[in-house]
Amino acid sequence: MAMDLNAKAAYIRGLMTGMEFDPNSKNGKIIAAMMDLLEEMAATVTEHDDALDQVYEDVDTLDEDLTDLINIVFDVDDEDEEEDGGDAAYEVTCPNCGAVSTVDEDDLLDNELVCPNCGAAFDIELTEDEEDDEKPVLPANGEIPIE
Repeated sequence: MAMDLNAKAAYIRGLMTGMEFDPNSKNGKIIAAMMDLLEEMAATVTEHDDALDQVYEDVDTLDEDLTDLINIVFDVDDEDEEEDGGDAAYEVTCPNCGAVSTVDEDDLLDNELVCPNCGAAFDIELTEDEEDDEKPVLPANGEIPIE
């Protein structure tokens, strides 16, 4: 098991004591000062490490709370998230053959889709549609209503 910084500093301090070096000599004063600095730095790094661990725990808690709040505000159930895989899916109608296929947001943002039925590539244009609260079905022209 690896030693932490404080244990390593204590080990070096023990080596210095066992070597019977003179802390009053010119070189000894420098080494003793460096050892004091090393111990202070190790203590400070350990404090920062502990504080950072606490920050990570707090951020995780905030993230969970924010997710819960978003789910409450937008009335999202855990079952809805599992069904969608967490991503929104959109139905797109191919302007060439009229086949309806489902795409996710990443595919939608590519701006060019390929119909899985006929292989035709077509561009899409995002448009607003205020009347549909469900997943939008795209018209044959490939325009996507934005809520």
